[in-house]
Amino acid sequence: MNMQIGRHDVPGWGQFWAGTIEGKVAYLQLPEDVPQGPQLEGEPPAELLRFAEKWGLTPSFGNDGSIAELWSQLSQYLVGTRQEFQLPLQLLGTEFQKAVWQMLITIPWGKTVTYGDLAVRLGGRGVARAVGRANGLNPLPIIVPCHRVVAASGLGGYSGGLGIKQRLLELEGIPWQAAVKGKGG
Repeated sequence: MNMQIGRHDVPGWGQFWAGTIEGKVAYLQLPEDVPQGPQLEGEPPAELLRFAEKWGLTPSFGNDGSIAELWSQLSQYLVGTRQEFQLPLQLLGTEFQKAVWQMLITIPWGKTVTYGDLAVRLGGRGVARAVGRANGLNPLPIIVPCHRVVAASGLGGYSGGLGIKQRLLELEGIPWQAAVKGKGG
C-alpha cells in the first residue's frame, strides 16, 4: 500500500513530516528542536521510514489533499486558533494502543490527565506503564494529543522532547508547572 508523504515548515516550530494512507492521516513527525534557521529539504526522517516499513507501506512524495489540510489545521493549532483537529485518521497499532489513542482524543484542549488516570479507565493502575508506552508510540502526536498526559510526579516523557511538550501545554494555557501536578484547568 502507498503512503503519501510531505513536509511542512511552521515558523517558530520547525519542520514537520507527515504521511497519509488513502486520504487518512497516519503519521506525524515532530521537529526535535526549534530550528535556528531555515530548514533544508531532504530525505524523510528515519522514524517515518521505519514506520512505513513496519506497516508494509511504500512512502512516496505526493499530496492527495489530506496532507495540505493537515498542514492548514496544524498551523492553525500552533498559532492558537484551532483547538480540535477534524481530520480522517488511520491509527496503526495494537488494539491496546488504539484504545489508549482513542482516549487521548477525548482529552479537551487546556486539560491534562495522568498516565494513572488513563490506566484506571483502561482497566486498572497496573497498566500505567503500558499506557505510557502506547503514548510514546503514538504516530500522530498533537493530533492525538499525548502531550496532555503527564506523570503524577512530573511532566513525563514526550516523543518530540520535553521542550515541545512544555510549549504545547503552554499554548493551551497550561503552565507546565501546573501540568506536573496533574492539573490542567
